[in-house]
Amino acid sequence: MEENKENIIKQIYKKHKVKRYLTLLLGLFICAVSFNLFIYPNDIVFGGVSGISIIVTKFFDISASTFILISSIILLVVSYIFLGKEKTKGSVVGSILLPIFISLTENIGKILVIDASDQLLLAIVGGVLYGLGAGLVFKAGYTTGGTDILNQIMEKYFHMPMGKSILIVDGFIVLLGGFTFGFTKLIYSLISLYFMSYYS
Repeated sequence: MEENKENIIKQIYKKHKVKRYLTLLLGLFICAVSFNLFIYPNDIVFGGVSGISIIVTKFFDISASTFILISSIILLVVSYIFLGKEKTKGSVVGSILLPIFISLTENIGKILVIDASDQLLLAIVGGVLYGLGAGLVFKAGYTTGGTDILNQIMEKYFHMPMGKSILIVDGFIVLLGGFTFGFTKLIYSLISLYFMSYYS
């Protein structure tokens, strides 16, 4: 009887684990598609490592996915040093898989051709989709890593509320994007960031 109970518990746990992984993968896929279809081609710098990659690839011959992967690995090492093993564990999978998904879907714009004339609509749809994808990742119990790690460090060592640290870090990246791509793009980035935050 006890053995049957244990087997049932194991099966439930296994199903729950599989569901979590599937939710994670779906979320990362949606984020990657949104990035390659709406955000990256239109220079919408919404914050985070992905946002920085849009600026960096304008000046250097490196793909966005490669930059995100290298940055994420560096930030994971920083996380391990300053936040410890347990905090870092939740960021590892998302940090590594997101740039892989971005790399795998980087040519999606050739398959799904989007009319780029309505930049406002692209900013809104891109923000909503990325937010939904990120929300699924969080629901599965993971994060996409990146600047989330910096926010956690600021919260732990400087006792800064998470909302304030996100505003500082992502705000700086969005402003940097504004200086790089112009005021109009800055407005679109802020709109995209708003919808992203709302739907995540």
